[in-house]
Amino acid sequence: MAKTKTKTKPSKKSRRKDAPATLASVLQNIAAHSNSQSATVDIDALVARANSLLHEESDPHQALTTITKALAKNPTSLPALELAGEINVELEDTDTAIRCFTAATELDADGSISGVEKFLWLAELCEEGGEVAIRWYERAAEFLRKQVAETTGEEKSTAEQKLCSALCGMAELYMTDLCMQPDAEARCEAYITESLLIAPTSPESLSTLASLRISQSKPADARAALTRSLEAWKHLPATDDRIPPYPARMSFTRLLIECELYEEAMEVLEGLQDEDDQSVDLWYLGGWCLLLIGSNLKDGAGASDGANGQEVEDWRDTWAAAREWLWNCEKLYKAFEWQDVGIAEHASELLAKINSEIGEAKPDDEEKEDEGDEDEEWEDEDEDEEMEG
Repeated sequence: MAKTKTKTKPSKKSRRKDAPATLASVLQNIAAHSNSQSATVDIDALVARANSLLHEESDPHQALTTITKALAKNPTSLPALELAGEINVELEDTDTAIRCFTAATELDADGSISGVEKFLWLAELCEEGGEVAIRWYERAAEFLRKQVAETTGEEKSTAEQKLCSALCGMAELYMTDLCMQPDAEARCEAYITESLLIAPTSPESLSTLASLRISQSKPADARAALTRSLEAWKHLPATDDRIPPYPARMSFTRLLIECELYEEAMEVLEGLQDEDDQSVDLWYLGGWCLLLIGSNLKDGAGASDGANGQEVEDWRDTWAAAREWLWNCEKLYKAFEWQDVGIAEHASELLAKINSEIGEAKPDDEEKEDEGDEDEEWEDEDEDEEMEG
């Protein structure tokens, strides 16, 4: 089966070497405390405070300090270990996050005590990927299948959602890391079919189905799956938790562009822009998408631009808008010292194409700098004339 990278896998973020010594020592001593009884030590308040600092106050550094205090009191606290893992993911210290989640799995091997999030995190973060990640996903799926069968109501719904996510994660691995396995395509089909049987309108399951159909060179089926996925959430209010998270929607736009659903892609990108406009990928994908929309207008206008030239003006305006998006992409790329060279190179190529067709232009900030330089020149000339006088 052809290899595809249509869905962005969680990145292996940079490893920080400066993890707090107190947390490192706590993790090293977990085994020594594995039989300790800490009933007299109430760490619930510390865990709750760390959770609030991370998720409500967006202060992962203070959250780390607080959770380290909790683990110093009780190194075998599953809630503290798992929250420490999440905090270190946010701080881009993947090594420490993995150690926290791994320690949690040793204390709760089947997920029956604190759930399966630790297995899902390890599947996403593990450097080995492939079969190792699949094993973590399978541990989560095994527990979640039982939970779906044995529960009702909200608990059942939550378990179904997590199970669908795990199944889609496994399918993605067989489209990427394990795509050369002889049974890769069959496994993808099985995982996606199971997830859609559980939740037929799951945006994640439908997007993963679209990714598989693209790899199978079935664009019509892929477009149908993407359309169903978009319809499942695009009319929901912004606060609805059924709307896929920001990174998932960003990946979704790549699939839409690949399937030539450009207008739909721009609709999603504009919604993402309203939420957070500090993403390099956002401006890159928007600029690329607008250029493709303009190219379609340009091709369609070629045979009918004799009436009033309106069609030609439309594509030029669209390309000018694409240029603005790509300028923003370049500015953020430099500001954040982004590492994806492919985006930088492609954005430059697209800008060169636009400039060659509709003429050169400068970003607003560069034009203002030029105007400032001109003002300084005029001031200098005035001063020279006064001196001569």
